[in-house]
Amino acid sequence: MRGIQHLHPELQVIVKAFLAECKKAGLSVCITETFRTKDEQDALYAKGRTRPGKIVTNCRYPQSPHCWGMAFDFCRNVRGHEYDDSDGFFAKVGAIGKKQGLFWGGDFRSFKDKSHLELKKYLPNNSVKALQKKYGMPENFRKAW
Repeated sequence: MRGIQHLHPELQVIVKAFLAECKKAGLSVCITETFRTKDEQDALYAKGRTRPGKIVTNCRYPQSPHCWGMAFDFCRNVRGHEYDDSDGFFAKVGAIGKKQGLFWGGDFRSFKDKSHLELKKYLPNNSVKALQKKYGMPENFRKAW
Protein backbone atom coordinates (compact mmCIF):
# COMPACT_ATOMS: atom_id res chain seq x y z
CA MET A 1 0.00 0.00 0.00
CA ARG A 2 1.26 3.46 -0.82
CA GLY A 3 -1.10 5.62 1.21
CA ILE A 4 0.45 7.32 4.20
CA GLN A 5 -2.96 7.11 5.88
CA HIS A 6 -2.05 3.49 6.68
CA LEU A 7 0.92 4.59 8.79
CA HIS A 8 0.96 5.42 12.50
CA PRO A 9 -0.55 8.92 12.98
CA GLU A 10 2.77 10.36 14.22
CA LEU A 11 4.56 8.99 11.18
CA GLN A 12 1.89 10.44 8.87
CA VAL A 13 2.74 13.94 10.14
CA ILE A 14 6.47 13.30 9.77
CA VAL A 15 6.06 11.96 6.22
CA LYS A 16 4.25 15.14 5.15
CA ALA A 17 7.07 17.29 6.57
CA PHE A 18 9.66 14.96 5.04
CA LEU A 19 8.10 15.25 1.58
CA ALA A 20 7.99 19.05 1.90
CA GLU A 21 11.70 19.13 2.84
CA CYS A 22 12.58 16.86 -0.07
CA LYS A 23 10.69 19.14 -2.43
CA LYS A 24 12.53 22.20 -1.03
CA ALA A 25 15.80 20.40 -1.69
CA GLY A 26 14.77 19.69 -5.29
CA LEU A 27 14.39 15.96 -4.68
CA SER A 28 11.31 14.48 -6.32
CA VAL A 29 10.27 11.59 -4.07
CA CYS A 30 7.49 9.05 -4.46
CA ILE A 31 6.28 6.89 -1.57
CA THR A 32 6.20 3.33 -2.90
CA GLU A 33 5.13 1.28 0.09
CA THR A 34 3.83 1.87 3.59
CA PHE A 35 1.88 -0.67 5.67
CA ARG A 36 2.19 -4.38 4.81
CA THR A 37 -0.30 -7.10 5.63
CA LYS A 38 0.79 -10.57 6.73
CA ASP A 39 0.19 -11.93 3.22
CA GLU A 40 2.23 -9.13 1.63
CA GLN A 41 5.14 -9.59 4.04
CA ASP A 42 5.07 -13.36 3.64
CA ALA A 43 5.13 -12.99 -0.17
CA LEU A 44 8.10 -10.61 -0.01
CA TYR A 45 9.98 -12.93 2.33
CA ALA A 46 9.40 -15.85 -0.06
CA LYS A 47 11.14 -14.00 -2.93
CA GLY A 48 14.50 -15.59 -3.59
CA ARG A 49 13.66 -18.41 -1.21
CA THR A 50 10.59 -20.40 -2.20
CA ARG A 51 9.55 -18.07 -5.04
CA PRO A 52 11.54 -16.77 -8.01
CA GLY A 53 13.41 -13.51 -7.68
CA LYS A 54 16.04 -11.82 -5.63
CA ILE A 55 15.87 -11.69 -1.81
CA VAL A 56 14.43 -8.30 -0.86
CA THR A 57 13.86 -8.71 2.88
CA ASN A 58 15.19 -10.70 5.81
CA CYS A 59 12.04 -10.05 7.85
CA ARG A 60 9.28 -12.56 8.29
CA TYR A 61 5.88 -11.35 9.50
CA PRO A 62 5.58 -9.51 11.90
CA GLN A 63 9.29 -8.59 12.17
CA SER A 64 9.19 -5.82 9.53
CA PRO A 65 8.36 -2.31 10.76
CA HIS A 66 6.10 -2.06 7.70
CA CYS A 67 3.74 -4.56 9.38
CA TRP A 68 3.43 -2.18 12.32
CA GLY A 69 2.81 0.98 10.27
CA MET A 70 6.24 2.28 11.32
CA ALA A 71 8.05 2.37 7.96
CA PHE A 72 7.78 3.42 4.36
CA ASP A 73 9.77 2.96 1.18
CA PHE A 74 10.42 5.58 -1.45
CA CYS A 75 11.97 6.08 -4.86
CA ARG A 76 12.87 8.87 -7.25
CA ASN A 77 9.69 10.17 -8.86
CA VAL A 78 11.08 9.96 -12.39
CA ARG A 79 9.65 7.28 -14.65
CA GLY A 80 12.32 4.85 -15.78
CA HIS A 81 14.84 6.18 -13.24
CA GLU A 82 13.08 5.35 -9.98
CA TYR A 83 16.10 3.63 -8.42
CA ASP A 84 18.88 5.57 -10.17
CA ASP A 85 21.37 6.48 -7.46
CA SER A 86 24.15 7.81 -9.67
CA ASP A 87 23.93 11.23 -7.97
CA GLY A 88 23.57 9.95 -4.41
CA PHE A 89 19.80 10.54 -4.44
CA PHE A 90 19.03 7.97 -1.75
CA ALA A 91 21.65 9.26 0.69
CA LYS A 92 20.36 12.82 0.19
CA VAL A 93 16.79 11.73 0.86
CA GLY A 94 17.95 9.55 3.76
CA ALA A 95 19.69 12.56 5.34
CA ILE A 96 16.43 14.54 5.19
CA GLY A 97 14.60 11.61 6.78
CA LYS A 98 17.16 11.41 9.57
CA LYS A 99 16.57 15.10 10.36
CA GLN A 100 12.88 14.21 10.76
CA GLY A 101 13.61 11.56 13.42
CA LEU A 102 13.62 8.62 11.03
CA PHE A 103 16.14 5.82 10.66
CA TRP A 104 17.44 5.34 7.13
CA GLY A 105 17.81 1.81 5.77
CA GLY A 106 21.04 2.82 4.04
CA ASP A 107 22.59 2.79 7.52
CA PHE A 108 21.64 -0.84 8.17
CA ARG A 109 24.79 -2.83 8.95
CA SER A 110 24.24 -5.91 6.84
CA PHE A 111 21.27 -5.58 4.47
CA LYS A 112 21.45 -2.04 3.06
CA ASP A 113 17.97 -0.78 2.13
CA LYS A 114 18.54 2.70 0.72
CA SER A 115 14.88 3.22 -0.18
CA HIS A 116 13.60 2.58 3.38
CA LEU A 117 12.84 4.92 6.30
CA GLU A 118 11.31 4.04 9.67
CA LEU A 119 10.21 5.85 12.82
CA LYS A 120 12.99 5.42 15.41
CA LYS A 121 10.81 6.42 18.37
CA TYR A 122 9.01 3.07 18.55
CA LEU A 123 11.82 0.90 17.19
CA PRO A 124 14.77 0.82 19.57
CA ASN A 125 17.79 -0.74 17.86
CA ASN A 126 15.78 -0.87 14.62
CA SER A 127 13.72 -3.73 15.99
CA VAL A 128 10.02 -4.37 16.52
CA LYS A 129 10.79 -6.43 19.65
CA ALA A 130 9.59 -3.70 22.05
CA LEU A 131 6.32 -3.40 20.12
CA GLN A 132 5.90 -7.17 20.09
CA LYS A 133 6.54 -7.39 23.82
CA LYS A 134 3.98 -4.69 24.61
CA TYR A 135 1.29 -5.39 21.98
CA GLY A 136 1.89 -8.94 20.77
CA MET A 137 0.82 -8.45 17.18
CA PRO A 138 0.56 -5.44 14.84
CA GLU A 139 -3.25 -5.56 14.94
CA ASN A 140 -3.20 -4.78 18.68
CA PHE A 141 -0.79 -1.89 18.17
CA ARG A 142 -2.97 -0.42 15.42
CA LYS A 143 -5.99 -0.52 17.76
CA ALA A 144 -4.01 1.63 20.24
CA TRP A 145 -3.66 4.46 17.72
